[in-house]
Amino acid sequence: MVKKWLSILLVGLMALSVVASGCINGNNSTGSSTATKGPTPTKINILYTYTGSFSDPAKGKQAAQAQLQQGAWVIYQVAGGTGLGVFEAVGDYLKANNKKMGPPFAIGVDSAQDWIKPGVIIASMMKRVDVGVYNAVKQAEENQFKGGVVELGLKEGGVKLSTLQDVKAMFDSLPPDVKKKKLQELGFQNEQQLLDYLNKTRQQVPAWIWQAVDQLQQEIVSGKIVVPKATSKDQIEALRKAQNLAEMEKLGKEWAKSNPEPQTYFNKTLNERQNTKNIAIVFDVGGRGDLSFNDMAYMGAERAVKDFGLKLTQLQSNSPNDYYTNLQTLAKSGKYDIIIAVGFMMTDAVKKVAQEYPKQRFVLIDGYDPKMPHNVQMVLFKENEGSALAGALASLIALNDGKNTIGIVLGMEIPVLYKFEGGYRFGAYWGLDYYKNHKH
Repeated sequence: MVKKWLSILLVGLMALSVVASGCINGNNSTGSSTATKGPTPTKINILYTYTGSFSDPAKGKQAAQAQLQQGAWVIYQVAGGTGLGVFEAVGDYLKANNKKMGPPFAIGVDSAQDWIKPGVIIASMMKRVDVGVYNAVKQAEENQFKGGVVELGLKEGGVKLSTLQDVKAMFDSLPPDVKKKKLQELGFQNEQQLLDYLNKTRQQVPAWIWQAVDQLQQEIVSGKIVVPKATSKDQIEALRKAQNLAEMEKLGKEWAKSNPEPQTYFNKTLNERQNTKNIAIVFDVGGRGDLSFNDMAYMGAERAVKDFGLKLTQLQSNSPNDYYTNLQTLAKSGKYDIIIAVGFMMTDAVKKVAQEYPKQRFVLIDGYDPKMPHNVQMVLFKENEGSALAGALASLIALNDGKNTIGIVLGMEIPVLYKFEGGYRFGAYWGLDYYKNHKH
């Protein structure tokens, strides 16, 4: 997502294990699919709310409180900073019921976020920005760079449910003083105490559920299952109306046939330049320390620096007005093997600078323009696939506890969020189907 679908948007981090190894303001719309209660439910009730914001925790909390009152047992947040309110709402609910750990649970997004509210967040659907950055830098350093669209899903390691190892990796990337402060705020003496607590939280969910989610992941990776990719109002409405998994699978396969495969372009001239071993990254608003897109992009760049013996230059964008200036300054120097732009908000600026400097290689994370020059690699993610795992986890947790209602709180009603919602719905119905076939 969401990414930091506004870099301002995010603050987040990590959480989950698919088996310990694995795996404008005001536009507020709420709805749900119908449900049948009972020991062998035939439907899963999915509450959904678009808050219209990515940076208002109060709206997220209000939305989650309403869903909890309607019986939501797990709530997936896909609203950036607004989603932090979801964690708070679930935490308050647990506290009111004298519980330190869920259920009910929340599910985080983008980066592994369970550390933010230990005991509350059971997992997070990660978008591996670090993988996208690393792969693009590797291509540049090996003079195998390709422009165009690169889409990363479960098979490519671009989306996943976070593990404890992911939490540790993010924590280890933080400056020592920041890490110490975070641990103190959370009430832990050291990192291991935090990890132990998170592991204990995951143990509140039976092993067979983690194994089921892992099975779904394997079936998606193998191509046995095609997760619907809803990117329009009509498509998401079709998924909301679907009565069972079979209907959703049919829609997914139909849409897949009409979706063109991402195209990449190899430009020989771009790959004949003499590499300088210098790379640069332009952070979106929020910058380092956002514990989300910016930090994950940095992690990918840092890994490339170590593996290929590079020097990294970092520029911070304090506002959208800085995008073009930062990118143009770097490109004008002509000394960087590749320039990394973090976040879809930079799409227009990258397009303009790339046109001005056709011999400069760029990678744009989470942004897309069909007319983007071919010296730009646009890295996108299959949020529908990762969200399917979140939906399966949520529905199975609820069903196992005799519940049949889950929720999802989203930011602005935009195409990319339909991918999240649609994938979550598909996963929830997959979970229902699995539960009926294996537990009844």
